Amino acid sequence: MVGEWTGREARALRDAKRMSIREFAAHLGVHERLVSKWEAGGVRVRPRPVNQAALDTSLARSDDVVRARFSTLLAPAGDADLLAFVDAGTVKGAVPEVLSERELIMAAAHEASEHAAAAEGTNVGATTLAQLDADVRRIANEYVHAAPAPMMVEMLRVRRRVYRLLDGQQKPVDTSHLYLLAGTLSGLLANASTDLGYLDAAGEQIRAAWAYAELSGHNGLRAWTRGMHALIENWSDRPRNAVQLARSGQEFTGPGLGRVRLLNIEARVWARLGSDAETDRCLRAAEVAAGDRRDELHDEIGGVFGFGPPKAAYYAGATCIQLGRAEQALAATERAITLYSSGPPLQRSYGAESLARVDNAAAHLINGSIDGAADALRPVLDLPEDKRIAQLGERLVGLRRRIAAPTYRDAVEARGLDERIEEFCVATAALASHPRL
Repeated sequence: MVGEWTGREARALRDAKRMSIREFAAHLGVHERLVSKWEAGGVRVRPRPVNQAALDTSLARSDDVVRARFSTLLAPAGDADLLAFVDAGTVKGAVPEVLSERELIMAAAHEASEHAAAAEGTNVGATTLAQLDADVRRIANEYVHAAPAPMMVEMLRVRRRVYRLLDGQQKPVDTSHLYLLAGTLSGLLANASTDLGYLDAAGEQIRAAWAYAELSGHNGLRAWTRGMHALIENWSDRPRNAVQLARSGQEFTGPGLGRVRLLNIEARVWARLGSDAETDRCLRAAEVAAGDRRDELHDEIGGVFGFGPPKAAYYAGATCIQLGRAEQALAATERAITLYSSGPPLQRSYGAESLARVDNAAAHLINGSIDGAADALRPVLDLPEDKRIAQLGERLVGLRRRIAAPTYRDAVEARGLDERIEEFCVATAALASHPRL
């Protein structure tokens, strides 16, 4: 199944069927110049809907051999495979369209850093560690605006390199640094596993991250890992465990973003448990916990590990919705949406913003505004399939329960919104039944 055809997939299907451009064009019922245009544009070209359907039909009617060949052609190539084209003297224009420009560029970069590491003459040198630090920072920041499944491949690549280095010999200080890197990458993989709906795998990754945090003695990673584990437990319907984990993490923080984040996480869990008093206690503590102490993980790396004003506003909105505080939820979620949409594009977390929009819609429904809810949800329901994180489907199911309330039973607008949400959830569920890597 192809979510959206581009010139890259069209070329792969033609090669899998072993057809010429003329034969493939006749097979699809289009002009051969159109097929050439698709293939020349690669991933930048998306055929029109009628041709998307024709390509879908062609793939669906292909036999198992053609399907297997098609999958192989689209499988990510390893660095060695890509650079083999260079060794073979391939010139620009002769590289197969199924290989992306980014894959080739990144393969060249990886080769350079790995060769430099070998040239340092030790198992781990300053250049190697600096490159791995840069990789983690890049991945943590790219993740907030990229689809989770492809990013997991990069996380695994870097972590496997860290594991290979840990199998060798290095100075104790460098071993500690490598454990810190392994822990941050395992934490990123836990976050990605959660977004893709695999909570058991997320739990396994986050327990590994905690072990590495202990081995490296890094309090920032200890605190962040406890918070992520608390979220996983909360989403796994174990809120009491989540409270204990969030409190445990606070032992490793001073005033700063790490403590603010953990208090906000604890507040969300108490709100789920229905405790207004404990929720308010945590929120009050979070307001005075910021301080001016900077943390390497939360402040310097940021991205997934950060907890800036937009994410804090999103968490506040989610907490207020749990307790039915519509006006406070509206104010917090509108602030989150504004901060995300007006901030730097590369720091705009589509996942957090989308969840804030769902909470904003819930607040509008509590206040009796179906139009406000529909406006808040419009960008969410238009999300590309590969960015539909698992939490969205779960939160939208809750929203449908609100729409089903007697207040909206006879409202035409409510039925229309419910149908659009249902279409989104059905399409997302269908996508989840197919591998996304």
